[in-house]
Amino acid sequence: MFAKKKIVASVAVLLAILLVGTVIASTIPVPAPIKDIPGAYQVAGSPDVSIEGRVVEGGLAGTSVKGYYIMRGDGIETRGQPKVPIPVPPKGPEEPVVSEYTKLRISPTYEWLEMEPGDERVFTVEVKHDENKSVSTQVFIESPPYSEYTIGDNWITVEPESAEIAVADKQEYNVTVQIPVNAELGYYNAQIVFTNDTWSMTYPEWSMPYPEKFPAYVNTCELSINVWRPPVVFFWPRHISDRVKVGKSYEYVIQLENIGDTAIAINPEIAGEEERIIELPLPPFPYGYEEGRMPNDWLTIEAPATVSAHTTATVTVTVAVPEDASGWRDTKINLNIDDPSITEWDGIVYMNLEVWKPPTTPYSDEFSVEQGGAFSVMVSARQYAYDRYSEMEEEEPSFNTVLSAPNNVTVTPESTKTVKKREVSLGLGMKYGPWGPYPEDAASEEQYHVMSTEYSKTYEVTNATGGTWTLEILPINVQDFEYTIEIEE
Repeated sequence: MFAKKKIVASVAVLLAILLVGTVIASTIPVPAPIKDIPGAYQVAGSPDVSIEGRVVEGGLAGTSVKGYYIMRGDGIETRGQPKVPIPVPPKGPEEPVVSEYTKLRISPTYEWLEMEPGDERVFTVEVKHDENKSVSTQVFIESPPYSEYTIGDNWITVEPESAEIAVADKQEYNVTVQIPVNAELGYYNAQIVFTNDTWSMTYPEWSMPYPEKFPAYVNTCELSINVWRPPVVFFWPRHISDRVKVGKSYEYVIQLENIGDTAIAINPEIAGEEERIIELPLPPFPYGYEEGRMPNDWLTIEAPATVSAHTTATVTVTVAVPEDASGWRDTKINLNIDDPSITEWDGIVYMNLEVWKPPTTPYSDEFSVEQGGAFSVMVSARQYAYDRYSEMEEEEPSFNTVLSAPNNVTVTPESTKTVKKREVSLGLGMKYGPWGPYPEDAASEEQYHVMSTEYSKTYEVTNATGGTWTLEILPINVQDFEYTIEIEE
């Protein structure tokens, strides 16, 4: 922050010096260019220089321009004798050079397919021609070099392979896509090219990521195919977020279901590198907390080797939070499900824990009361279902509330009213956890789900000593709270 302020201040001083220099220079006449240096001259400086056309043909004796140089078109300064050449900015990239071509109207210009190995799909491409001469088409398939997966030679067939399209006529092409039964799952791209016409463009060398230029065909239909299989293993949750306390252990359960006819192997493990390297300093996040990778030795994973056909299984992740832990900690659990339809990234459970240290000093506030008056204090807190991992581990909030009278007498008031207020949702077969809604056990008929719970306590004092009172609140099992002081008049 301080370095930025110094830089800004330095820039401001430099600009001020330049401005003063410009003002002073504007009062000093500049000699005219020397006549015997031929060539075109232009003014170098502010665009408000008053010279017709801002171009001076060689010589122009007797002309004086205030505060600006005049230089020749080749960059040679001509104020007085020629000095060091001034570099001329390089030319920008050349505009694309378009060769002669025939442009067809193709519909659709892009087709997206999701197919399984062994599938076959047919779609139609309509090609129209509006120019004043007929055009011949010869269809071929082109695979771009940047595709991770390459379409096989016999995957796509087009009928007709060639056709003559008359003026103002149209031609329909039937495209058949057949995916081999042994095709690798992934994303495939191709171009259905109708003519050899290409865009002829000149590119700077640095803009081409490939050793050879890929031809940019004019008349194409772009084709993308996602070859996939529906998964047979489902799992939840995919995200676990929780607030934990130091020195305690927590268990998190990941449920898996195999709807297939054969057992599927799993091998859950911690994914990614243990240490995260941060090269640049980061601001505290959030509210002074640090953020980082959860150490591997915090976690213990228990899981079966397989998930049997048409059954469910559980993976238990135990997190032991050390006494010196703090901040936000995250990690990833790769379930390593042996299901070809589940990629490495699709089989990951993301875990984010907030290590929370309860306060040890109370919050305090002061307020004034008249002699013999009465007042009440209500303290409340709310818990939400989505900020706790398990409803079974719910700990109700409580408050250590202390009132100090003006005569330094400490009063520990008794609660006159305790209120517990809940918001209940008819989840209709869904439960709510820190990852959001997730399917409930099919055998369960429970439809009522607690979304939030509010707790409040009210303390009353009558015949109070007049003066300034102090309220102290030490919350327990509370992330945030609010209070209301009501003073009778």
